[in-house]
Amino acid sequence: RCKLLQPFGPKLPEGTHPVQCHLLGLEAMLRTRPFTAQRIYGMGFIVIVMMIILGIHCCFVFLNYFPKLWSWDAVLVLLVYHVFFANLLASFYGCIMTDPGLVPPNWGFYMGDETKRRRYCKMCNVWKPDRTHHCSICNRCILNMDHHCPWINNCVGFYNRKFFIQLLSYVYLSLVVVVIFTVPELWNRVGLLTRDSGVTNPTLEWISTIFLTCAFCMSLLLLCTLTNFIKFHMKLVLENYTTIENLEREEGARSKFDIGRRRNWEQVFGSQAWLWWLPMHTQASRPIGDGVRWRVHYTRVIDEDEELPHE
Repeated sequence: RCKLLQPFGPKLPEGTHPVQCHLLGLEAMLRTRPFTAQRIYGMGFIVIVMMIILGIHCCFVFLNYFPKLWSWDAVLVLLVYHVFFANLLASFYGCIMTDPGLVPPNWGFYMGDETKRRRYCKMCNVWKPDRTHHCSICNRCILNMDHHCPWINNCVGFYNRKFFIQLLSYVYLSLVVVVIFTVPELWNRVGLLTRDSGVTNPTLEWISTIFLTCAFCMSLLLLCTLTNFIKFHMKLVLENYTTIENLEREEGARSKFDIGRRRNWEQVFGSQAWLWWLPMHTQASRPIGDGVRWRVHYTRVIDEDEELPHE
């Protein structure tokens, strides 16, 4: 019950081998963002984010669990935490460095059998595929643009939306571990310090407790902030909406690109469920599609101007 929207893109020369098309897709998937002046100026936000991440990390690891090594419970907690933390860093790097999606050169100059209207970007001088928007901050068109995020100094688009969702998830899981396992430590510390039960260096103990309390409060604040934010973006992925499209949607309307929750999710995370956790692009874990052509539900959409009622 779905059909594929064919692109207006350049017609491939006759005799083009499928492997060549496959290699072009891999090249687009692995392309990194160049360091332009705008990118360099925006690195200040990334420095702030890294300071917060490393501050919470160091307080939790060195003030909370480092003195408890090598007990089995401390090793287990740190092992689980560092799995989340390592994936957090990898997905953060992917968000920052992965090109979100560039309109293919000369795309849109070959009409083929298509009769639908095309959109043209006067800033980039390119035809815009479906779901492509111009970012005024990046000063370019982005395939399947979701939004521009200053905290990663990059747009969230077709090729790095997976990393953005993974980043939110791994930050959330890391913060959950920090909050849960810092509560008993703070309780014990405050109890010892208030009872004055023979602490060898109370000044140093108070200072470390203050730092640990600050890390706990920051983690709790971030957890409360991220909860609804993650739910919102997960919902968008499952309904095949972007943030920009969601702003324009009518109440109760379903996306014309909605082809089922499982397939919507696979368009972002790939078809191999056992690799959805992996914060890197491989041939088995890459997003499905090319960001230019999109499958649509034919019972809901006929063309750009007419929409059928859906069940």
